[in-house]
Amino acid sequence: MSQLFQTEDHYILHEGQHSLWCSRHNGTIEAKKGIVLHVFFFFRSGDDICSAWNPVCIGLVYGLIGKIKIHPDEEWRLLLIKERSLVGRIAEKHEVYRINKIVIIPLSSAEPQELDLDRCQVHHFGIRKNQTISQTGGSQRQLQNAWKTIKTGVDIVKTRKKEIKEREKFAKRICEEIFKLYNDTDSFFVCETFDLTKSIQRQSLSDTTKDGQLDWNNADPRFFWNRYMVSELLDMDVNEETRSLNSHWVVPIIQGYIQIENCLLDFDKSSPELSPEFSGSKHIEPMEYTIILISRRSIHRADHTIPSTYDVIRTGARIGAGLLESVRPEVQTSAQIR
Repeated sequence: MSQLFQTEDHYILHEGQHSLWCSRHNGTIEAKKGIVLHVFFFFRSGDDICSAWNPVCIGLVYGLIGKIKIHPDEEWRLLLIKERSLVGRIAEKHEVYRINKIVIIPLSSAEPQELDLDRCQVHHFGIRKNQTISQTGGSQRQLQNAWKTIKTGVDIVKTRKKEIKEREKFAKRICEEIFKLYNDTDSFFVCETFDLTKSIQRQSLSDTTKDGQLDWNNADPRFFWNRYMVSELLDMDVNEETRSLNSHWVVPIIQGYIQIENCLLDFDKSSPELSPEFSGSKHIEPMEYTIILISRRSIHRADHTIPSTYDVIRTGARIGAGLLESVRPEVQTSAQIR
């Protein structure tokens, strides 16, 4: 969970000792290490005090999906997780979430539309849901005055306006499709501490975590749905500290279906032959175990958003991976079905 701040020049995600700065001028994103103190940001990497004066907390978000540019002449857009729901836990410690709603924020100087984010209880200066952050409006007035001074090139202006209108219409339609994809299908999942892109067998052959943090380098690119959108943070041609700061914000998202159920296996004392045997003795007491079903859709099948496609996944016609996990280590197995 991250706090989202808005300043004149940046949108800033803040989580613990980490912050992600998203420029509202050129769309670049930069991970930094710092702590929020009142209205200033201080950095452990030096004695500099950031130039972001009076950042305003506008709410809470639950993860970074990435950024996209719909049209070459359009601004970058930031995709964040607005709402999520807990599906269950893997190995009793890795929390798996379903993405319920996302928010798309244009990385531009324009004021964002009402985001309706969960309110941050820490920063009392966070805006209310029925408010927006007010700016000076100086730049808008200058733009209006500039248009009033135009006396020539009317035809060119009209053509340009038409192009802008068509481009904005196209961008709006794409954004609507993205909202439908994430908000209406219930098919995107994320886990910050467990690699959902790999089966249990493949994870046993490689270390999927590094210093207690999920290592995206070991993620399977076939099921890493937001890899392109966070590509700016995947640059390996940087020093180790920068790579570590970037990795904090990179969490692979998969598309498919996940169900986690806690079950109880009760043995009939009249049928001891059905009871499992541990250390030479029959076990007849009820046993608790967890069944986890994970279905993954490859990014190479991202061709349609037809509801029937997701129905196929839900009905289990394509099972990516299944996991049977017991509280007793002796009864633990996994199955891979293609």
